[in-house]
Amino acid sequence: MRISPSLASAPPGFARDPARSYGDPSSADAVVHAENLDAMQRLAGAGFAGRFRCVYLDPPFNSGRRFALYDDALDPGAWRAMMLERLAAARHLMSDDGAIFVEIDDTELGSLQCAMDDVFGRGQRISTITIVRSAATGHKAGNRGPVNVTDYLFVYAKDRARFRYNPVVRERTRYDAAYSTWLENPADPAEAWRFCPLRARVMGELGRAPSLAEVHAYAVAHAQQVVRFAQPRYEAVSREAQALIDRSRREPDRVLRLVRPRRKDLLLRGGNRILWLADKVIERGGRRVLVEPVTNVWDDIGFQGIAREGGVRFVRSKKPEKLVARILAMSTDPGDWVLDAFLGSGTTAAVALKMGRRWVGIERGAHVDDLCIPRLRSVVDGADEAGVTRAFAWRGGGGFHVWT
Repeated sequence: MRISPSLASAPPGFARDPARSYGDPSSADAVVHAENLDAMQRLAGAGFAGRFRCVYLDPPFNSGRRFALYDDALDPGAWRAMMLERLAAARHLMSDDGAIFVEIDDTELGSLQCAMDDVFGRGQRISTITIVRSAATGHKAGNRGPVNVTDYLFVYAKDRARFRYNPVVRERTRYDAAYSTWLENPADPAEAWRFCPLRARVMGELGRAPSLAEVHAYAVAHAQQVVRFAQPRYEAVSREAQALIDRSRREPDRVLRLVRPRRKDLLLRGGNRILWLADKVIERGGRRVLVEPVTNVWDDIGFQGIAREGGVRFVRSKKPEKLVARILAMSTDPGDWVLDAFLGSGTTAAVALKMGRRWVGIERGAHVDDLCIPRLRSVVDGADEAGVTRAFAWRGGGGFHVWT
C-alpha cells in the first residue's frame, strides 16, 4: 500500500522517498529523516512557518549516559545551545494560537526553563506539569536522597492572548464527599427548591441503611439532582454577584439566581454557591464516571509496560501514547498540525494519526526504518491495537510520506 510517486511530492527543499512512503497518497503527513534543526529550517522555507498548533519536543535529557541509539552526554553549555537553536526554530513554525510542550527530567530543568524564557518570553509560560512516571521501588529506592520518580513538561504559548486551550478531564478515583445533598424538586422554580441529605434519600429508596458505596453509586446515577454548597470567592466575582451573595446571607433559606450571559447562572443559598454533581459526570466506555479537571500534576499515566507499545521496543526514552494524546487533546482539534522534532520511536505520529491530526515528525537516527516506519505502517493498516487505539476507535487509514 505504498504511496504512488506520481500522486505525491515533497515540498521545496525536501526529497521524497517513495520506497518508504506508505498509505493514502493524498495524506499530508510526513516523517522527515534528517537532522532536526536543518529540517525545521527547511520546513520554514517550504511554507510551514506558522502552521503548527502544537509542537512536542522530547529531547535527550543530558543524563550523562550513552545509549545505542543516541548520545545523552553533552557539556551543559553545549546542551543549552543545542536547545536554544531548536526552540527558536520551533517557535517560527508555530501558529499564533499554538503552544509548545517540552519534556525533561531534573538534570537540565533549570537550564531549559531559562532557554524557553529567552526564546518565548517569561510571560508566555502556560504551565509546568509534573509527570509521575514511576514508583519508589527497585534500585531507584536505594539512591541517596529522595527517589526521583518524575519528569516535567514545560508548556509555553507563542502568544498567550491567542492560545486556545481545550479543557481536559480525568477520571476521579474517589467520590467527592462534599456532594451530599439531594434536590427533591428540580422542576420547580429555584426559590421553591427543597433539599435533604443524600443518604436519607437513598435510605428511602432502599428501605434500609445504605452502604457508602451504594450512596455513591446512586449519586452518580442521579447526578442531576445531587449538589454541594461551596463558599464563593467574594473578591473574585462581579459587584452584582457580591450584592447577591450579601442578600443570600441575609435570606439563608431562599435560593437566589444571577443570570450571566455566556456563563452558567450563579445559584446561591445561604451565601454559598450551589454546584451540581452532573457537571462532574460523563459517559465513558458505556458507563457513567466521575471526572475532574486535569491539573498540573499527572499521576494517572502509566509508564510501566510501554517498552513494546506500538509493536516496537524503545527502552528508557519511550513515552506512553496516553501522555501524547492528552497533550494533543488540550492543545489541538482534528485537522490541526502537530510537529515532533525528536520523533524517537514514532509515538507522536502514531497518536496524531489515531486522533485525526496532521503531523510532521523529524528523526535522524537509523531507527526511522527499524522503529518509526514499521510502527506507522501498522497504525495505517489498523493492526496496532495498543496505546490509545480503542479510546479513539481507530481502525486504520491515512498514510504518510518519508522526506529527506
